[in-house]
Amino acid sequence: MSDISLTSGMRANLLSLQSSVKLLDRTQERLSTGKKVNSALDNPVNFFTALDHTSRASDLLGFKDAISEAIQTVKAADAAITAITTLINSAKATAEAAKSVVGSDATKQTLTLSTGVTVGATVVIGGVTLTAVTSTSSATGASFYAGGTAAQMAASLTSAFAITGNTTFSMTDNGDGTVTVANKDGDAMAAGDITTTSANVTESTLAAASDEFTAKKTQFTTLLAQLDDMQADGYYKGKNLLESGDDMTVKFGNDHTLTVSAFDGSATGLGITNASSTWINETTIDASIDQLDAALTKLRTESSKLSNNLSIINARDEWISSVANILQTGADKLTLADTNEEGANMLMLQTRQSLSTSALSLSAQAAQSVLQLFR
Repeated sequence: MSDISLTSGMRANLLSLQSSVKLLDRTQERLSTGKKVNSALDNPVNFFTALDHTSRASDLLGFKDAISEAIQTVKAADAAITAITTLINSAKATAEAAKSVVGSDATKQTLTLSTGVTVGATVVIGGVTLTAVTSTSSATGASFYAGGTAAQMAASLTSAFAITGNTTFSMTDNGDGTVTVANKDGDAMAAGDITTTSANVTESTLAAASDEFTAKKTQFTTLLAQLDDMQADGYYKGKNLLESGDDMTVKFGNDHTLTVSAFDGSATGLGITNASSTWINETTIDASIDQLDAALTKLRTESSKLSNNLSIINARDEWISSVANILQTGADKLTLADTNEEGANMLMLQTRQSLSTSALSLSAQAAQSVLQLFR
């Protein structure tokens, strides 16, 4: 209880003034913070509901940085695929150009066998070793009859190759006691396709490839080497989606994820072999071109997969931004103050405070009248 006794009028005015000051303090706090709910004491339901909204929004937004990095990783892989595609197209163009100069490479390699080849001498044709014998009964898939006429020797060689399954070479009776062994269709052959240990066998010299054809082979090899370098450089922040096994898992929150599968984007992984060293005709070059076409098809497929994954990641990124905004807006609606209303309240409370002060002063005039009696 107060030690000082106030009149009922003064006490009523004092209570009104204290109430106005309390409301004025609350209004000032709302105007300064912009919120009508600053603690659980203001409105427990709105406070904790808004806190739940903002917490979820914060959790979701925490995944955006990792998602942004994942987007850049996919873009880096796609850029590498584009560059590798360019290199493959260049390699394909090089191979096509090589076909136009393949005729300048070695012509067919021939082997001339004279009748009377030394018995026991060996002749290696296309990797098949044949031994000269003088008896037709002894001629097998590992030997040929060299003791008769050129026609008999040619027939024996043909029979020997038929037994071994080798049909690459043809045998021709030259009509002068010699037999010519050559690659069928006149295709060029590599050095060493035909070798012999007999003095009665002569081998034609394999013509050297032209500088232009050699240059095409070198260009092809260089392009494939650069392809592998490009594949190795297709990483972002240590993650390379063109490296087999280097899969990437993207987290979206709520235990939801997406795994972006990596693939081997090297020449080997794309099924491309450096077969330029074996280019001897259009058929062998076409084999390389077929590999390049297959590689391009695989790259288009993998690029499509990356594009699909990128769409999913972008959609998730936009969804997180939208949902976080919705949650934050919901929280604001529960806690934010109407500054226009609070401004009007402030003016009214200031006016009320002034009136209460004036009323309190008037209430004190009765006591002041008693004071006048002693003067």
